[in-house]
Amino acid sequence: MKLRLQSNSIRLRLKRSEVDRFLRTGRVEEKILSGTGDQESFHYLLETNDAVSAPKGAISPGGVVVQVPTADALKWALTNQIGIEGEQAIDSKTSLRILVEKDFACLDGSEEQNADTFPNPLTGQKC
Repeated sequence: MKLRLQSNSIRLRLKRSEVDRFLRTGRVEEKILSGTGDQESFHYLLETNDAVSAPKGAISPGGVVVQVPTADALKWALTNQIGIEGEQAIDSKTSLRILVEKDFACLDGSEEQNADTFPNPLTGQKC
């Protein structure tokens, strides 16, 4: 799973096997280690939650958690739907944009880079 944090947005991209795992277990988690202590790790987690009605994100010193409604997750995982997106209001002027996407093969990527990705719908098209 890839994580991108930019301009008050959280974006997660999942490969095929990760979407399958998410479908089976309701969660996918990754961890980045920079040392051996608990304070030297950062995790990011995507999980389903029946209690949320729209994508929800939470950031802590140790990581990022994104929750999506179970029904939305099932529809996304079982269809050709590319992503789940939402806006989480922070205050009257600020919101957190949340996007969960299937990871498509890069058109100019190597076989190794494109392993386990979804077929790119633009493959074979000319610019």
